[in-house]
Amino acid sequence: MTQNHPYQRYYIKVKPALKSKREEFRMLGLHAVKEEDIWSYLTDKTWKRPQETIRIHEIVADILALSSNQFMTFQMIAAYKAPSLFEPLSSEELKDLLRD
Repeated sequence: MTQNHPYQRYYIKVKPALKSKREEFRMLGLHAVKEEDIWSYLTDKTWKRPQETIRIHEIVADILALSSNQFMTFQMIAAYKAPSLFEPLSSEELKDLLRD
């Protein structure tokens, strides 16, 4: 979860909206999604450029407007960008991995 985002101070207040969105995603078959995942999406994607004068109802509206397609596309792109666990390791990486 993004700890240093300016909207982090609203997290506890909007937790019911996050929980509602998580339940909606579960009804659509996305059982592994957590509230923190939704928050991370919003802070990384929707709120890249935070507004100084944002109101809490605008944050809740963004949470409730998030579609499962938007969220899953973001998750898939993040998975593609992540390093592959099946790529062969270089000798230097092996040394680092096996070092005491």
